[in-house]
Amino acid sequence: MSSELDPSAETVDGANRLLHRANIRRLEAEAVRDSMLFISGRLNTRMGGPSTPPHLTPLMEGRGKPTASGPLDGDGRRSLYLNVRRNFLSPMLLAFDFPAPASTMGRRNVSNVPAQALTMLDDPFVMSQAKLWAERLLAGPERSMADRVAIAYVEALGRPPTDAETGAATEFLTGRERTPAAWAEFAHVLFNVKEFLFIP
Repeated sequence: MSSELDPSAETVDGANRLLHRANIRRLEAEAVRDSMLFISGRLNTRMGGPSTPPHLTPLMEGRGKPTASGPLDGDGRRSLYLNVRRNFLSPMLLAFDFPAPASTMGRRNVSNVPAQALTMLDDPFVMSQAKLWAERLLAGPERSMADRVAIAYVEALGRPPTDAETGAATEFLTGRERTPAAWAEFAHVLFNVKEFLFIP
């Protein structure tokens, strides 16, 4: 069912108690991370095997600290294969309501807080995946800038860009269309679009 608003239904059922539309849902922490790995081309689809050690930031100290840090991107493995250490959880996953493994949890919290936007802006993992995605977009066959922009929108949001979005992206990239850093900034912007984090 679509989540698109029907004004006549909204006036009668503004709280959506009668389910006249789908409710918009945010992706879970693991799906956000795995989506970025998939789009960047870094996703390792190998199944099974040992878990990947957690990546340790400089601020992670405490009892039971692993002797070595795992790779920032978890070796490209799906979030399912990340080693979970109670005192050394991924800050990026925690921002998106990854459950604390101290006790069982029947239902996850689903929040929409500033820390999530800041994580998508500043987290080294997010920025590294945007850079890899940009390199992949530029490494493909020769295409026009508008075609590359359209491919990026379809990969990130599952839809082609509007004329206004194509115009804004073209204006941003003009003169830098072969510069990986410019495309990395553009990819980073698409990761930060609410549509990327929410299922309509």
